[in-house]
Amino acid sequence: MTKKPAPPSGLRNGLKWRDGRPRWEPSPNNRACGFAGLDLRDHAGAWMDRGAATTAADGRTLWARIVREAMKDDDQGGRARAMLRAALDLLPPMPSEPVARRQRELVADLIESGRAVLEDREPDVSAALMRAPRTGAAMVEGYFADPQAMARVAAGTRRAYKTQSKKFIAKFGATRVDEITLPQLRSWYLDLQKTISTSTANLAIGAASAFFQWAMWQDPQWITVNPCKGIGREKAKGRRIFWTVAQELAFVPWCDANGYVDVADAATVCLWTGARQIDVTKATLSDLERPAWRYVPQKTERKGQEALPGLLEPVQRRVARRRAETQTGSVRHLNDPLFLWDQKKNRPHTSESIGDRFREARAAAVAAGDLAEDFLGKTLQDTRDTCVTRLAAADVSLERIANWGGWAVETAKDILRDHYLSLLEESALETAAQLRTWAVAQGLDLAA
Repeated sequence: MTKKPAPPSGLRNGLKWRDGRPRWEPSPNNRACGFAGLDLRDHAGAWMDRGAATTAADGRTLWARIVREAMKDDDQGGRARAMLRAALDLLPPMPSEPVARRQRELVADLIESGRAVLEDREPDVSAALMRAPRTGAAMVEGYFADPQAMARVAAGTRRAYKTQSKKFIAKFGATRVDEITLPQLRSWYLDLQKTISTSTANLAIGAASAFFQWAMWQDPQWITVNPCKGIGREKAKGRRIFWTVAQELAFVPWCDANGYVDVADAATVCLWTGARQIDVTKATLSDLERPAWRYVPQKTERKGQEALPGLLEPVQRRVARRRAETQTGSVRHLNDPLFLWDQKKNRPHTSESIGDRFREARAAAVAAGDLAEDFLGKTLQDTRDTCVTRLAAADVSLERIANWGGWAVETAKDILRDHYLSLLEESALETAAQLRTWAVAQGLDLAA
């Protein structure tokens, strides 16, 4: 019968050896504090040799002693907590090198126990750190609770980030921030791209990048590198959709006749100015009673990029009607009245509420047979792109198109080149007619 090898002699600091399997066992005092034993395996999953196991056992014993002392309510505990706080503040992010990373993992539970001790003893620790120290959920909470961070982004961006943060928390909420890797984020991005859309995946990664940037700016830093860098985001394809003139001529009168005057107002101003619905909800009657409407789109507020569309008769008629309503209606406006008004709820429209009303009217108009079913694929967002195509069809220069809607010149050029001009049947027919004229002049018989 083969005799089992004797365990190494002179083991210390809770290191036990059973048939070649090293394990750290807590002392009675450490066990009373809730510290668990741990099998000592290396980064590849193999049992550690004596040297590595001794180092690991020494590390766990040291952290256990510091945390245990910090649990005391006497002066010695106060000094231990100060030492623990300093150690945690100086603790670098999780290493990426496998051996060093494994060494950290072997004491990770004790480090978390230490953080929990400090949270219980310090009620003025930030709410984000109190709830879950340096996890993805804590990072998101800390970001939205930071007034300086919120001042850097527009209200619309904050709302978008709030929405995307739910996806982030569902995936990474319980994971420590310094353990979230680029490959993990890349996998999440590809999954969102596949299951939802490229546009949503890009927005989610943009929100996550803002969260990680906030974590980098904390003192001490939560992380030293933003793991969203190099994610490989792909450009979302444009919708390639715009309203036809026939659809406008059918939908707007239908809305007026069927209790959706507010939707007709929004659609008309969006179609004839290229403004986004969020900007139309902010426009006052005085803004739209001028020959031209000068405003800074919410999307470009930080850049200060202005839009300056001229206001033609379709817009002017609707503004005049709305002005008459404010003068004869029961609601008295202390300030300059807003243009878009929700008559059903007797309050100004928001971007969300006018979007809901538009979708309701769109479905009703199609159900009534006044518009074809393909109109269900049109959105208020598409009116902005429609305005670009109309300006281009009217031979307006790129520079003036950009000034009209608050686009960058290159953006207007990309929109027209990549998405819209190629879809305009009128442009194609006009080009064909020019080609026919040239061919005839060259003596070519196209009928042959």
